Amino acid sequence: MTAYEFLLLFKWLPMSTERPCTRPSHSEIKRWLKKRSVIINGLTPLPNDLIEMPVVQLIFFPKSKRKCTMM
Repeated sequence: MTAYEFLLLFKWLPMSTERPCTRPSHSEIKRWLKKRSVIINGLTPLPNDLIEMPVVQLIFFPKSKRKCTMM
């Protein structure tokens, strides 16, 4: 399973950074992965990179002081 496919499985994701107070679009999620704004199991995968299961660490926006979200 790719990192992009994995994130699409979640119903609960951080709010959109481009359109506040809305769910992020599919293309915005891809941009998060391309910008290395998501850490999965200690790695920052690109959208088409395969990830290992089980996922024990998922962090969105790790470098941000206000937006950092851990699941």
